[in-house]
Amino acid sequence: MGNLRERLHKLFSVLIQSFMWITIGFEFVSLVVKILKSIQNLTLFDTHEIIIKVLNILIIYELFTTLLTAFEENRIKLNLIIDTAMIFSIRELLIIIFTYKKLELDVGLSYALILGVLGILRFLYMKYKLEGT
Repeated sequence: MGNLRERLHKLFSVLIQSFMWITIGFEFVSLVVKILKSIQNLTLFDTHEIIIKVLNILIIYELFTTLLTAFEENRIKLNLIIDTAMIFSIRELLIIIFTYKKLELDVGLSYALILGVLGILRFLYMKYKLEGT
C-alpha cells in the first residue's frame, strides 16, 4: 500500500510540474510571438504588455511552486503565499500605471497598504521563522 501511495505521489508531482512548465512555455511563446509580430510589422511593441507577460510567468511559477510544496510537505509555506500575493499586487498596479489609467487616491492607498502589510509580514516571517520551516 505504501509503494502504491509513493508512486501516485510521484506521478502527481510530475504531472503538476509538467503542467507548470507547459503553462509557462505557452505564456513565453505568446510573448515571443508578440515581439516578433511587432518587429515584422516595424511597429513598436508595448512595453507594458511585455512586463505583464513576464509578471504572469512569475505568478504562474509562484503558484505552482506553492502547490508543489504544499503537496510534497503536506503544509503551506507562508513566505511562498506572501511572495505570490506581492507579485500579483505589483502586477495589478503596473497594469494600471502602464495602461495610463487614472490611479485614484483610494486605489493607490489600498495597493500601498496591501504591499506594506505583505512586506511587514514577509519581514516578520523571515526574522522569526521557526527551525524546520
